Amino acid sequence: MLAAREMRVEVSDSLRIGREVIEQEAKALEALAQSLGSDFEDAVKMLASTAGRVLVSGVGKSGSIAQKVAGTLASTGTPALFLHPIEALHGDLGVVGQEDVLIALSKSGHTEELVRFLKHFKRIGGEIISICESLDSPIARLSSVVVQIPVVGEAGPLALAPTTSAVMQLAVADALAMSLLDARGFTAEQFARFHPEGSLGRRLLVRCDDLLHEGDQLPVIDEESSVPDLLLEMNSKGLGLACVVDSAGVFKGVFTDGDLRRLLSQCESPLQLSVAQAWQNSRREDSETPAPVTITAESLAAEALGLMRDHRITSLVVLEDDGKPRGIVRMVDLLREGIQEPTTGQ
Repeated sequence: MLAAREMRVEVSDSLRIGREVIEQEAKALEALAQSLGSDFEDAVKMLASTAGRVLVSGVGKSGSIAQKVAGTLASTGTPALFLHPIEALHGDLGVVGQEDVLIALSKSGHTEELVRFLKHFKRIGGEIISICESLDSPIARLSSVVVQIPVVGEAGPLALAPTTSAVMQLAVADALAMSLLDARGFTAEQFARFHPEGSLGRRLLVRCDDLLHEGDQLPVIDEESSVPDLLLEMNSKGLGLACVVDSAGVFKGVFTDGDLRRLLSQCESPLQLSVAQAWQNSRREDSETPAPVTITAESLAAEALGLMRDHRITSLVVLEDDGKPRGIVRMVDLLREGIQEPTTGQ
């Protein structure tokens, strides 16, 4: 019980410490932003011009950041890989190519395991970019470019655990990745290709062609057919509509469940009508019947979703170039797939 009481801190102390840590890290980031110069530009140019991969390495907390950096680079179009210094010295150097560039992270620039690794990397690899505090350190001397981070005390009551230094390393690496992304003209569409299962990937990659009800699933009826034939076609396909086509198979419009309800309520002998007559009859009260909304198979699924919402419909007919129906895409399928419309500004 005594130990538990001794470990207690006032809530006000916790809040004060939390705010101080964040404020110290924020000030460190401001100092870092002002300190960036030509070495940062040289690092971006080197990364942009490399014909090989970007390897990222570090030990301890710097190693954890290096793994995140490698992931960020890989997801933004730069082939990148995290390489642990110790594992590299015991066989993983086999992945290193002559054209590969290494980003080495070390707060002090004196990390012994990393220094040994860099010496061997220089023997078989390409250039080295380091992110560290000291220009007069073994790691800096082994590097072609050094992006120096300011010497700022660590945040927190003991000022021992890597806090501000780790934040600055991550910020520099993120700045390199984003500058490299811009230098290479990397686009949102390219980003989506590396994130196909994310919301952005689905919005920018999935097309109507991927979600079509087509072939035997597509309800199609000739306009000269009878209403009983229409009912059988709609019921067998279960999509709540049928594509009405002319004798050449060219799309004329859609007959929906709603049209059927209107037909049954307005016509005394609906089963005696042709599909064309039934379709016209169901629209008799409309002074202006809009043209049916259609889309192409190559169109983005997000575009189809936007059209459906704009026109307050739940399905779209996908047409071939010759005007014949190719298939149907439904809102329920788009939403199930996780498709979202673009947000403002995207």
